[in-house]
Amino acid sequence: MYLPLHLRLTDRWVLVVGAGAVGRRRVALLEAAGARIRWVSPELDPALHPHIDVHPHPFGAHHCDGMDLVLACAPPAVNAQVSAAAAARRLWCGRADAPEAGDLVVPALLHRDPLVISLATGAPAATAALISALDAQISEGFQHFARIVAQARGRWAGHSDRAARLRRLISGPLAAVLECATAPDPADVEHWLAAED
Repeated sequence: MYLPLHLRLTDRWVLVVGAGAVGRRRVALLEAAGARIRWVSPELDPALHPHIDVHPHPFGAHHCDGMDLVLACAPPAVNAQVSAAAAARRLWCGRADAPEAGDLVVPALLHRDPLVISLATGAPAATAALISALDAQISEGFQHFARIVAQARGRWAGHSDRAARLRRLISGPLAAVLECATAPDPADVEHWLAAED
């Protein structure tokens, strides 16, 4: 069983080994997350990725030095070496070829800022189908809901009853959003928030 976590990777070093389709997807996700990336694969051309620490060589254990997280996205024999090197350094390592042999699973993501839904099933085809189904059902209303609650949370940061206020907001003017996924009326919400201030 896995414990789902969303990691803040801004300025954290992540090693990605492998430049196939999975490795490239992982690098794109890491770039979006603001991670510092060391990318290792003989197939890479450093000139094509000037903002990434590219190592166009076969993997060596030393590539794990100084990393915070390791993602093995190469062929199985290489991934086994990566996993062993990461384990020797007590680093979290995810293996694309054999997730059960690693420490973590990179889930599929549905990102509707500020809403992020992550999903893992253990079967990539099932995960893709479920993410697609969820994508079709998540409306703009849920995005507005998440954005309003986050803003209210910041607005009431210094209040001792912030948790109670947030519960009232969710059960009051935002309750309909959860029931029918329609976007709330911004004027109604602002009027309610002002009355709470």
